[in-house]
Amino acid sequence: MVCVFSNSVARLARRGMLGVLALLPTTVSGESFSLTVPATADIFSAGHDAVPVTPNGGGTLPPFVVLPSGTGRQIQFTGVSGTVSFNTNAAAPQDIYRGQYNGPDGGAVYWQDTKPGNPWPNAYTTDGTQPGLLPPSEKDTATSFYLDMQASGGISGMLLFEQTPADRRVMFLTGVFTTAAGPDGTAPSRLDFSSTSTSVPGGRSFTTLSPLVDQLFYVGDGLTGEGSGSLQTFFVPDEATHLYLGLIDGSRFIHGPDFYDNNDGSFSAQLVVVPEPTCLMLGLIGAVGVIVCARSQVARFGMS
Repeated sequence: MVCVFSNSVARLARRGMLGVLALLPTTVSGESFSLTVPATADIFSAGHDAVPVTPNGGGTLPPFVVLPSGTGRQIQFTGVSGTVSFNTNAAAPQDIYRGQYNGPDGGAVYWQDTKPGNPWPNAYTTDGTQPGLLPPSEKDTATSFYLDMQASGGISGMLLFEQTPADRRVMFLTGVFTTAAGPDGTAPSRLDFSSTSTSVPGGRSFTTLSPLVDQLFYVGDGLTGEGSGSLQTFFVPDEATHLYLGLIDGSRFIHGPDFYDNNDGSFSAQLVVVPEPTCLMLGLIGAVGVIVCARSQVARFGMS
């Protein structure tokens, strides 16, 4: 026997399939959030009730969003803007370094001093007293900071170092996922966002990133380039309930958090949390199954 469909049955089938396709979004959408992130927001205080007391200012608690529940969630930053500065009250002769504002991707912030014990940059060269990562050729001149922060408050540290001073970045937008209970005191390993990184290939230009709970990560403007490129995708740990946004600051951006109180400016961040893509596919499969079943029943009674 051969199944023969009348014109009316064929029209019904076409309409059914078009109805299913009409249910599918042309782009994947999710829940949107908007946050204002002041330059004083200490990202290491994520999940805590108060900022720590530090010698030069612990700043403010970082803003956060409560994430929609689920697994396989993804986040994209659809817009990040604003400027911040790391120091608004430097005294002479370092007051010449005030006013270095940068956008969410961070900036090459220059400094030089002769403070006893740990002058920048002389104490932070590879043969310095700290020692640091700067080449000895950068001694006795103003040069840009790099980032070499250790874990604090149960939140991991972060490394970002570039050989060329103009390519170094500090004071950028960062994020961290936490559970409802907050950090448990045991921080995961830190990520390296240098261009030569092995933990994050491509450094700040990554396409996708899967940070752990309590593992600090670079956000910047949410694009693969500085002010250009494609949207980066951040995979949310299944156990995460909160996303915090803030900044990293500290004495010479090395060791531990400090010096937040003399920061200025803010960032504005818009982000979208997308549910697990397979949920959308399951809905499609179920809808198609209904249409196929209906077509089969009509064909059964339309046989000749």
